[in-house]
Amino acid sequence: MSYQFKREPLTADEANRLASSCNTHEEKLIVWTLLDTGLRVAELANLKKDNLDWQGHRLMVYGKGGPYGTKSKRRVIPLTPRVQPLLRGALRAP
Repeated sequence: MSYQFKREPLTADEANRLASSCNTHEEKLIVWTLLDTGLRVAELANLKKDNLDWQGHRLMVYGKGGPYGTKSKRRVIPLTPRVQPLLRGALRAP
């Protein structure tokens, strides 16, 4: 029987060390957004202002699904208090 590698989430200490090694605001934004939301890298790269719901503190991501990859499948992801100010600063949202 072959062994399948099981990925373990980062501990709080490991996540803080990773974020503290970031040099720029954009690097911290990427690290905390990926860790706190569970977004895929491609989903983060395609994120637009229209995907954010500031009043509901969430974002909508369209991804896999639909015939021929039309990206019709929608996921609603809550924004953590740590990520909200980072996104506001990056997108200059109200």
